[in-house]
Amino acid sequence: MYDIKLTDKAGNSTIVQSGTNCKLVEDANGNKIPVPNGFSPITTNDQGTKETGFVIKNDTDGNEYVWVPVDDTTTYSYNRYAFTRDNWEYAQTKGEYDGTTNSYKIIMGSYDYTEAMPSIDVTRTELNSVNAYKGFYIGRYEIGVIGILDKSDMIDNYTAPNETWTGYSNGTAVVQEGKQVWNYITRDKAREVAESMYSDNDAIISRLCSSYAWDTALKFIETQNSTYPTNSVGGYYDQSEPSTTGYDTVHPCNIYDMGGNVYEWTTEVSSYTRTPCTLRGGGYYDYASNYPAAYRCNISATYANAYFGFRSTLYL
Repeated sequence: MYDIKLTDKAGNSTIVQSGTNCKLVEDANGNKIPVPNGFSPITTNDQGTKETGFVIKNDTDGNEYVWVPVDDTTTYSYNRYAFTRDNWEYAQTKGEYDGTTNSYKIIMGSYDYTEAMPSIDVTRTELNSVNAYKGFYIGRYEIGVIGILDKSDMIDNYTAPNETWTGYSNGTAVVQEGKQVWNYITRDKAREVAESMYSDNDAIISRLCSSYAWDTALKFIETQNSTYPTNSVGGYYDQSEPSTTGYDTVHPCNIYDMGGNVYEWTTEVSSYTRTPCTLRGGGYYDYASNYPAAYRCNISATYANAYFGFRSTLYL
């Protein structure tokens, strides 16, 4: 058995053993990775390792997630990061400490972006889980949808890009390659869908991607491709419509589409009160050089469009 110390917000510690809500699986390099009950490592050639992106698959629905390690061997922590490069129009800087959110502001252009550490249940934050299990899982792909495949039907039910239409009401959310991306979705609907994906599995908690998860995943990706967060090559520009999930031709650490296809809703907050929500990554019609994976955009929570999607994360 492998003991993991779990500490809640009140400082109470418990010991979670392998087999309680997860099993420890060794990758090809001998690293021990917690795999939640109901999931198994994929068995194809792109299974990956802790260093290159270890992929698991749900035993029932086939959804795939990638382990993002955060431990004493990584050069990053579970945090929010500012990304920049020379001659980049949308450089980011780390601003003053925000006592309201207990985090540093990320400044990009005229706006600040902030976020308190999100809670995943009544006793724990995302950070508690990450510290206990030494990482978290992020969707290998953007959320896709199955069950409604006729785009003409979808368009008939949608009349304007700024309505609160959430789309695909009869569809099923999936994290699989080659599926129609779940777009035309508002921020709150994206959060609802993400949180409900594994509500019947006591081993894990599913959430809409936070700025902490997004930025930490990019820091992980940097270990394999140092330019991806700020220059997400892979063909993301000059398209008339989004591609299916898994479109990215460059996918370091086995994580696809963070640099393009559709902008993705997160739980981060913008300082502009009229558009207080945050999208990350790039859209299918924009150049990756200006709208790469690290890009932030402030938007209204009720805005839905063809180029807005989302991604889920899993915490043990």
